[in-house]
Amino acid sequence: MNNFDVFVSVDWSGSKAPKRTHSIALAACKQGDYAPETIMNPASRQDVYDWITTQIRSGQRTLIGVDCNFGYARAVMQRQFGPSVTHMDLWRAVDDACGEHDNFFAGGYWHHNPIFWTQGKKPEGFTMPRRLTEQACGEAGLGWPESPFKLIGAKQVGKGGLAGMRMALALRQDWGDHVAFWPFDSMEACNKAAVVMVEIYPRQFIRRADMGNAKIRDAVALNQCLKKLGAPPVTDNTPVNDHVTDALVSAAGLRHLCGPGKVIPSRFSRPIGLGQTYATCEGWIFGVEGE
Repeated sequence: MNNFDVFVSVDWSGSKAPKRTHSIALAACKQGDYAPETIMNPASRQDVYDWITTQIRSGQRTLIGVDCNFGYARAVMQRQFGPSVTHMDLWRAVDDACGEHDNFFAGGYWHHNPIFWTQGKKPEGFTMPRRLTEQACGEAGLGWPESPFKLIGAKQVGKGGLAGMRMALALRQDWGDHVAFWPFDSMEACNKAAVVMVEIYPRQFIRRADMGNAKIRDAVALNQCLKKLGAPPVTDNTPVNDHVTDALVSAAGLRHLCGPGKVIPSRFSRPIGLGQTYATCEGWIFGVEGE
């Protein structure tokens, strides 16, 4: 895949309220020897969409990583949509169920849907199948992502994934081939697009910087992590919280993985463990190499 001018990360949220929240943060890191910068915090999901549309028009080829899943385990999707299912079947189903909700909120899809754990103790017999990329991420020592089928508890990520699918569909419908979604779209489409969207897992970048599992909540730890990822320190007075630090670290981490060359390393653009059938269905966490 051709390399990028700008690397952007989005720390995301699927919460219904408030619409503008400190749980959503954007950061950007330009190609070269630049420190990452916070773009927005707090922000709404609509703010993120609006910023992406501005970036599409900017003329800068941009990689945008969002901390959410854009697909589900293939077995689950096949039970719902049939054997030839792709990510678009899921994205449309989520959006169709949520037409009354603005700000890309996706509550209309998960309510009364038995594939999700939404309240109380885990239902008897309830399973949370892993995608190939979640398994590969954990086995590589980069952390074990939470299951997107768990919609309960402080660490749940499933609501954000559903909201991300709604935003992705809107970008696809509004901007066509100006935006591509890796690995769902072809390499040719990704190379032609002004903006390429990928799934990220911020814990991966903290692990790559040998910072363990702790959340980064102060400037000293942040700059220590950035140094390990080849980025200069952040020296402004931007307020630091764990959402902002996740975004800053992930933006620097994306640039670190892609490198300075004309094309990004093939082990990231074409992971060994990712076959085409799963690429158009489950998706993949960018940076996880697989086996």
